[in-house]
Amino acid sequence: MRTGLSFARGSCRALKWMAPWGVAFALGAGSASAQVTISGADDRTTGDEGESVAFTVTLKYTQAVGAAAANVVVRGSVAAGTGTDIVTVGAPGALTVAEAADFTATLTPVTIVVPAGPATGTAAGTGTVTGQIYLNTSSDEDAEDEKVEVTFTVTNASNVDGQDGNDLAAPSDATRSVRIMDDEEQTFKWVTPTGAANTSPREGRAAIRTLTADPAPTNLIWSVALAMNEAGYTLSSGTASLGSAGSGQAAITITPPNNDGNREADTIELRAFLSGTTSGLPGLDEPLEVTFADVHALPAADKITAKAYEDREGDAVGRTTTEAKSVTEGGEPVHVRVTIDRGTNGYPSGEKLIVRPQPVDPAQRADYRIEPNSIEVPTGNGKRHADFVLYARPDDDVGAETLELNLVTTGEKAANGPGEVVGTFSIDVVDATTPLIAPAAQAAAEAAVMAAMGGGPLNPGDSFTVDTN
Repeated sequence: MRTGLSFARGSCRALKWMAPWGVAFALGAGSASAQVTISGADDRTTGDEGESVAFTVTLKYTQAVGAAAANVVVRGSVAAGTGTDIVTVGAPGALTVAEAADFTATLTPVTIVVPAGPATGTAAGTGTVTGQIYLNTSSDEDAEDEKVEVTFTVTNASNVDGQDGNDLAAPSDATRSVRIMDDEEQTFKWVTPTGAANTSPREGRAAIRTLTADPAPTNLIWSVALAMNEAGYTLSSGTASLGSAGSGQAAITITPPNNDGNREADTIELRAFLSGTTSGLPGLDEPLEVTFADVHALPAADKITAKAYEDREGDAVGRTTTEAKSVTEGGEPVHVRVTIDRGTNGYPSGEKLIVRPQPVDPAQRADYRIEPNSIEVPTGNGKRHADFVLYARPDDDVGAETLELNLVTTGEKAANGPGEVVGTFSIDVVDATTPLIAPAAQAAAEAAVMAAMGGGPLNPGDSFTVDTN
């Protein structure tokens, strides 16, 4: 199993993992001097799944004078491992029982030839011969290390003695345990199920995230503790189990409040820990972030627009369909239609919006009049409208100007939260004032005119100049 730890490859790595399970061992017949030794040799490659594990068989023999050469056959059979070291609770480095598909049940026998004894003389021949026998493992789809038990037998050795004089025979303790290292890395991930409730989370509607073991466990059960950081949100369970019950997944339901009263989206952080620890599961060092839209959120400022239309005098509708580019001081008003695009969810859901036009420059407050002072934009999806009438008041200024209004928009219901969003509207104001010049002192003006005329009557076509100083 790979769970984020790293191990050296090659024979040293294999021996490191095989030693705790008795891979290097001696088989004897109850004598003080071992006559058959079977061990994992230094040239054995690895205990990884899908590879072969080699065991070296060493025979220390005695052959009597005149004894013929003999074949000693060593066989091995493999079964799923047992013992207290096998666990069912998932954890990095956990050991599970092997499945039948993980190994070849019968090892190919190895035949070791014991040379013939001395042809003459009285001293028996002694020596050491070796051979190798292999355990073949298979790759599987899980990420679990498995335990197998190999049992060796020695046969066809009745004419061969050990160096202690006893026959070479199968020992009574010929079963040994082997750990098959899995080459998969056990990781976990969050998956978003299909459906709008899950792909577009929002306030007042539960969403599901599926915690998935990759690959799915076969014999292990991973016990997971779950935690979330956002107040007002709840989880369907504070724990989850992923594993051999038949599922490598657990669906976690996140239930938001129906209304948290702040009109802001919330981003929750969901963490998964191996139960009893503060460490994240392999692959889940960072929390899962899920953003829930607030169904009482106000529309964005760029979704609030307005356009002016010419007045239709005496009509109940009050406006034409012709866009007005300006409004005249003291003249006919214009009708301003405010449009708010409330989107596909009608945000804020089920609530009218209140729009209060306010001057961008407070000094312009006396330059106009609107009816009514605030308007209500109705509920519903998509573009919704409301109108107000704008009059330009006469003033003492001479010359055109531009009136700019903020369309201050709030929600109808205080219980859904505070806040406002501001759109803008502007229109040109036409000044209808006729510029006039009048004398400051009437008598002085009359005297200046008479002086300019020279005191006599004027004929058609005559002209004169008045000194305006």
